Amino acid sequence: MPSEQETANALPSNFDVAGLKNAFNNPTQAFQMLDKNNDGKVTKEDLEILLTQFGIQGMAAKFMAKLIFKKLDADKSGTIEPSDLVHADGILTSLLKMKKTGQSA
Repeated sequence: MPSEQETANALPSNFDVAGLKNAFNNPTQAFQMLDKNNDGKVTKEDLEILLTQFGIQGMAAKFMAKLIFKKLDADKSGTIEPSDLVHADGILTSLLKMKKTGQSA
């Protein structure tokens, strides 16, 4: 799996960070948006679909979904719960800062 820096570097220059940050602003609403089949679970694949919708394509979406999922899945259950999404904004901000500065946050 790529490092955080490699994942940050893979972010496209035209990435809609404001839109994605707004999507995660309300964890309950973000969870409902991610949980397409209403089974009460959000997986890495669900997260990858969301990232693709915000302009992150291909391997960058896969790498970022894995990294974000790993950081959000606090109880290591293999799924993300609404309470886990509270930290999503900070993770995205950290990755963007890494992309701009070229160094780990």
